[in-house]
Amino acid sequence: MSPETSPAPPTPAAPPRRSPGRLSQLVGQSIIYGLGGTLARLAGLFLVPVYLAAAGTEAFGEAELVTSAVAVAAIFLRLGIVNSMSRFTLAESPTGDWAPVLHTIYTFVLSASTAAAVAGVLLREQIAEALSVSDSLALAGVLGLWIVMNYDVLARIYRVERRASAFVAFQLVNVAITVALTVVLVVVFDYGAIGLLLGNFVGTGIVLLAMTWTRRRAIGVRHFDRALAGQLLAFAVPLMPTNLAIWALNFADRLQVQRLASPEELGQYAAAAKVAAGMTVFLAAFQAAWTPFAHALRGEEGDEVAKLTFAEVFTFWSVTMGWGLAALTLLSAPYIALTFPEDIRQGAIPVVPLLAASIVLYGVYLIMSIGVNIALRTRMTPVIAAFAGVVAIGLNFWFIPAFGILGAAATTLIGFSLLAGLQWLNARHLYPVPYEWGRVARVAAYTAGIVALSIWVVPETGALAIAARVALAAAYPAGLIVLGAVSRDDLRRIPAVLRARRRRRGAQPLDDADVTP
Repeated sequence: MSPETSPAPPTPAAPPRRSPGRLSQLVGQSIIYGLGGTLARLAGLFLVPVYLAAAGTEAFGEAELVTSAVAVAAIFLRLGIVNSMSRFTLAESPTGDWAPVLHTIYTFVLSASTAAAVAGVLLREQIAEALSVSDSLALAGVLGLWIVMNYDVLARIYRVERRASAFVAFQLVNVAITVALTVVLVVVFDYGAIGLLLGNFVGTGIVLLAMTWTRRRAIGVRHFDRALAGQLLAFAVPLMPTNLAIWALNFADRLQVQRLASPEELGQYAAAAKVAAGMTVFLAAFQAAWTPFAHALRGEEGDEVAKLTFAEVFTFWSVTMGWGLAALTLLSAPYIALTFPEDIRQGAIPVVPLLAASIVLYGVYLIMSIGVNIALRTRMTPVIAAFAGVVAIGLNFWFIPAFGILGAAATTLIGFSLLAGLQWLNARHLYPVPYEWGRVARVAAYTAGIVALSIWVVPETGALAIAARVALAAAYPAGLIVLGAVSRDDLRRIPAVLRARRRRRGAQPLDDADVTP
């Protein structure tokens, strides 16, 4: 009798593997979405000296202050409902019937923005007094509020429908119209701050009308659902304090600089912020693609694939944004020194890297937040954001009188550091992701070293100094390889990611226009 054979042990499941196709999807979406934003930021960056010379530093600051007020009013009036669009379409509607969600959000925002516009016209004198601006600037802000609120809804619809190419086309048209109008109003007709505002808002309004006509079948009031509106608001309203606190981190310092320093220093700060906003080219592109991408990965192989991919994205983000921060710091100093008015140069140059680093940290916060959102445990997010905002605003009462606009930039960096760090602590218990902290730390240290060289060692002007700055920016990736922040395996994977991206483009266009109603 043959001995009894025992059954073979089950073959262990292979660990989830990283796929170049997943990363290439995010890269491709970010590149497409970033195209319009890149041109907009570049146009804005190179036109800042023109606007400063034509309108004046004080008018530039006033326009920035009104724009900031529009941003906070839009956050408050939307009650966060637009932020729920991705969560209630991509993550919750397997049948693809998104009409009730889109119509409900569109109707809510249209009604709120129209009511706010009527109230704003009636209260224009009080608004102007609160902001210390003219009545005409207050009215321009009211117009801008209506346009911005409704434009955001249409932009989100294009993103959840993944109509990237069409969205970018509208962005490019927006840039062209906005730049042309602003130059005509400010440079030709000398309208100052009102020209800066109307050029921006009217150009966006024209594009809003075109987008509304193009997507008229996807939006409207026909499928407005009051019960669904309650669900959307129940998800979104608890996050509204987060949005307000993040606004405070981004823009409240403008009002504090105006009151605690001077209108002229507000103009200097606004000019420096426009240059630092070059970092939002990467941030806006990434943010547009990130939420749909992250929700599409939920649940793959017990979320292990998603977690590995999120960790890889964070490393990729750190390298990309580190390079961007180093290059912006190196190249912005000679640009400001050579093109900006003399009364702005020395004050703006050291402010730029602090504000740009704050933008990088906001991106870190977005990545850390995805686990919290997936786990639907967002109750601590408003607390974290409020704490970071209160700390930054509170420190401004000391830092701005003591250090001027450099102090305002420093408190912004402190606030965003708290926001990103505390959100990571919050997320690690709810949705732990194996981030590659050792590599990220090397990237951060190397970038800080480059920024320090730019500020304290390399001169701002002169042919040799500018050549050295360009060389340091170009050599940034080589330094990461030497430090081990980027490995040979990473370099070998780049062609695989690009090949996967080409295969995706050949198999399916980026505009997935047929997947939505």
